[in-house]
Amino acid sequence: MKILLAIDETPVSEVAVEEVAGRPWPEGTTVEILTIVEQGQLWAMSETLESAYHQAKDLIEKATAILRMCGINAHGNIATGDPKTVILERAEDTRPDLIVLGSHRVNPLTHFFLGNVAAHTLRHAECSVAIIRPRLDEAVQARKVLLATDGSAYSEVAAYAIANRPWPPRTQVRVLSVVEVVLPTIHALFEPPFIHSGEVQKLREEALTRAQTAVTRAQAILAGAGLDVSESVSVLLDGTKDVILHEARDWGADVLVIGSHGRRGAQRILMGSVSEALAAQATCSVEVVRSRAT
Repeated sequence: MKILLAIDETPVSEVAVEEVAGRPWPEGTTVEILTIVEQGQLWAMSETLESAYHQAKDLIEKATAILRMCGINAHGNIATGDPKTVILERAEDTRPDLIVLGSHRVNPLTHFFLGNVAAHTLRHAECSVAIIRPRLDEAVQARKVLLATDGSAYSEVAAYAIANRPWPPRTQVRVLSVVEVVLPTIHALFEPPFIHSGEVQKLREEALTRAQTAVTRAQAILAGAGLDVSESVSVLLDGTKDVILHEARDWGADVLVIGSHGRRGAQRILMGSVSEALAAQATCSVEVVRSRAT
């Protein structure tokens, strides 16, 4: 597995380094630690290019040492330019399986932060992206991983991404399937729109079947890897994002995993809106899993 870990001098990047060092990865995993010198901002920091490179070098060396102490094959890279552009260009060149960035816990500035480097990376990267936040209980070694699935092929890829990692003992995985009830379009002449209660019940039953099927498929993949798996199914009229966020918070998840496609631009708007909202608002780390187009 190839990981691109983008860091800077902020505490959230330290958390990201520690999380990568502490998480289980498949044998042979390599990590490139990328830090970026923004030349356009040096004047504002009263800092010379030489001193900025010196600080970047120290940052890379410290992070590399932490990962290597944990047995991870890591190396560093210093680049210059706009982080939003440089991270994606580096990902294009090296084709990592996962890009990792640090993030603050949810607060009034979260949307501003994610509206910058992290959100840009999440929106435009072709590979999987993990937004790392501090764990609620650092003392607990066991992990809680929440997989949100809709039964699609993208969700199945996310399930396999979890199953293929050597999680530590006592790791718990919960599979959550939130299926929306899609009501038929009603002509504007009906005010208010009327739908027979029997039709709504039928739609709910169909949605429940889809949700249970999605959970069963994901459970089979995860249980086949020897993971401790539980299930949760929800059927609703709207608010998929809110249900997932509440489940992650109430259960105390360390990592929320969701599948997404690898498309760009307008094709990503529908599915991307959910994953980006989860990344911005979740209290835990979020990993958006994509199957890179070949």
